[in-house]
This record gives sequence, structure tokens and C-alpha cells, in this order.
Amino acid sequence: MNGPATNTLSTCRVVRDRGTALVAAITLTFVFMAGAFIWLSTTVDQSIHDRGQAASVAFQSARAAAQSIDIAAAREGRLEIDPALAEQAARMTAARLLAANGDSGSLVGLRIDGTDVTVTIEITTTGRVVTGSGSASARASFDAFNS
Repeated sequence: MNGPATNTLSTCRVVRDRGTALVAAITLTFVFMAGAFIWLSTTVDQSIHDRGQAASVAFQSARAAAQSIDIAAAREGRLEIDPALAEQAARMTAARLLAANGDSGSLVGLRIDGTDVTVTIEITTTGRVVTGSGSASARASFDAFNS
């Protein structure tokens, strides 16, 4: 009689252990998936923030560059951007804004087309490089004085 009673008892134990293992496996799966979701959402959020930062810095740098009017041309009634002053203004503005925001990056492109300026900025965070671009145009009117 000892033989059949032992077999029944061990069968009951096995059934209870399978249910516990299933619950543990489901719980671990949900915990892993929740952690992955939280990690993914913070990574995507940081990436979106970095792209916005790069575009904002690029736009402000382009504005500063577009304000670098060639004085000699302006005295003759023409509106032209001084390329050397524009590059200096764009680089200084980009460096100042990146430092103020605590970002690491640089100005990687400056294109002057007449009175339009386009600046490209790269920001590097957590091993990722994000690029933003901004444009600005110089506009002015000249009043003629009759003496």
C-alpha cells in the first residue's frame, strides 16, 4: 500500500508546481516588457527633444548670420550679407546657445544664398548624433534722403 499512496502524493505536487511556474513566467514577462516600454519611451523622448534643440539653435544662428549686413554695400543701396561676419556670428551664437543649454555640438554647415542664410547644427548626446537645420533671410529697406 505504500507504493500507490506515494505515487498519488507526488502527482499532486507536480500539478501545483506547474501552476506556480506559469504565474512566475507571466509575471517576469510583464516586468520585462514594462521595463522595455519605459526605456523605449525615454529614448524616443530624448531623441525628439534633441532634434528640436538642434533646429532651435540652427534657427537662432541663422538669424544672427542674416543680420551681418555688408555696410559698404548698404551705403550703396544694396542688401548683401558679409560672409565672414555671418560665419563668425553664426558660430558664436551656436556655441553660446549650446553651452547655455548644456548640449554638446557644433555648427557643421553654413550656406549663404543672396540674403538667405541656412545653418546646420549637430548635437551629440548619449552616443547619438542629431542634426537640425534653420533658415533666416535678411530684409531691409533704404530711405533716400534728399539734401
